[in-house]
Amino acid sequence: MLAGDSASEYWTLFVELDSGHHITQRFLITNAGPGDHSAVAVGHLMEKGRPPYRYVNGRQRNAWTLSPDRLFLDIAASHLDLHRPRGALKITKDDIDIRLDFDFSDAVVSGKVPAAQLPRRYFVEVLAVATATQGTLQAPWMTSPLAVKGRTWLIHSWTPDDEAALLDRRVDVFGRAGEAGFYALQVRDGDRFSGAWQVLSRAPATPGTEAADRSIQFAARWRDGTALLPGSPATTYPVPDRFSLAGSPGSGEIRLSNEWLRFDPLEVIPQPFRWFIRRSTQPQEVWADSRIAVSIRPALEDPSLPPTGDALRVSNSQREIEVETTESNVKGVASITFMNPIDRR
Repeated sequence: MLAGDSASEYWTLFVELDSGHHITQRFLITNAGPGDHSAVAVGHLMEKGRPPYRYVNGRQRNAWTLSPDRLFLDIAASHLDLHRPRGALKITKDDIDIRLDFDFSDAVVSGKVPAAQLPRRYFVEVLAVATATQGTLQAPWMTSPLAVKGRTWLIHSWTPDDEAALLDRRVDVFGRAGEAGFYALQVRDGDRFSGAWQVLSRAPATPGTEAADRSIQFAARWRDGTALLPGSPATTYPVPDRFSLAGSPGSGEIRLSNEWLRFDPLEVIPQPFRWFIRRSTQPQEVWADSRIAVSIRPALEDPSLPPTGDALRVSNSQREIEVETTESNVKGVASITFMNPIDRR
């Protein structure tokens, strides 16, 4: 595992279920604070009309398990299995029970974010984009397990350094329009560094099509909107109401609305670890609904771009596939993580 006093490694999952539930989940291994390789698993279950329901497990190194092949984490009642071809997320606490399996085969769209789009010694890989998911969940207000189906996004990040010293903000965006899946990442450190990367996937045109043939991955320049998301503070942790994407071959816009979760990630870290970590960072995490419009130019042609918000265009050198969409059905979720308040930069 990673060495270094401030090293960290984490797996972020976003699960969108056909039942209307959303699950955000993170498994974190960190060297910050006393001792090495402490582990925390924190998740939120969202059901319309209810406040987010949080569940947490945390253990020091001698009280949690990582398999020799590093593909299975067991932090008390929180379990993440990355073995192919079927991955799994299992939360087996007294108050909440989540048992989900997701497709983790070689055909699943994935990719490593290029080093040019990331700070030095900071690494991100996309393990799954909108992969098929099924299982059961039972929250405290449910009398019996609910059978569910949906999609899962899974992102793996790590650095041997202090993440808060490398970034001041990170944005992850997860979206789906029918069979097309979308993931975008933007990281920045004030005016010193900014990088962004997107992956757009579509259903294979013919059975057996390889994942690499049905996904487009590209870098783009992001620009914050001039207005703030309604309810967002103008200082400390301001959230723009949109991001504009520009570059070759892709462009588009991500518009934010309806913030539904804002919390301090360090709240779940027990003392004295929390005190040590707060010396270098005062993070805050915000989740909000988003609407995504992305256009991809054909490799051999250069037609005019459609209006943002009206079409989701995917193409390659052999063919162009245009999926008609509208703002109402091109939906996504954005996670904005602030590493430090802006007045500390």
